[in-house]
Amino acid sequence: WRFLPRTVVGSLRSAWRLERARLERLGKPVWSVHNDVLNAWAISVVLYAVLLGVFGLSIAPYLVIQAIFGFSLLEVVNYLEHYGLLRQKTAKGRYERCSPAHSWNSDHLVTNIFLYHLQRHSDHHANPTRRYQTLRSMEVSPQLPAGYVTMITLAYIPPLWRKVMDHRVLDHYDGDITRVNIEPRRREKILARYGASDPAAAEGK
Repeated sequence: WRFLPRTVVGSLRSAWRLERARLERLGKPVWSVHNDVLNAWAISVVLYAVLLGVFGLSIAPYLVIQAIFGFSLLEVVNYLEHYGLLRQKTAKGRYERCSPAHSWNSDHLVTNIFLYHLQRHSDHHANPTRRYQTLRSMEVSPQLPAGYVTMITLAYIPPLWRKVMDHRVLDHYDGDITRVNIEPRRREKILARYGASDPAAAEGK
């Protein structure tokens, strides 16, 4: 649950920063109709205003609940698709290129049909311009043990999620806990639990 506020706030900041950089390259003002972030927010405001105008204030709680559920569902999918996975740094200090090994895949037929191959996220990760109809199952990709409905439910219950997923993350990295993406403030404690030390800290000494 610590991931949810962090990713929501971080995504908003990142979107604004990227859009501002794009507009600056084009020589256009940030506070203008050219700003896609502002346009998206404006569309939401107009939609909510229309719904409130048609149905009255009684619909307001439902709009709030829908909004919270909507962004939490989006971010829980983001969470389960990338849980524990980390791009390693190369000898030059740069992160390795994104590959199918950097996101979780799921080959469950019914859910893939209804979600337009969303679960073949690994191929999308490595080839973002590939059409959803042609997304492939990748052998090098780590595999989720169930479809998205089950995994989303587990993600909302952290103890169950960790019991199901933590050992799979470790198996993906051949037991090397130092290669796992761990929350920074818990990293030292978790590494100590597995009898490992932080390579980055060792290099800095």
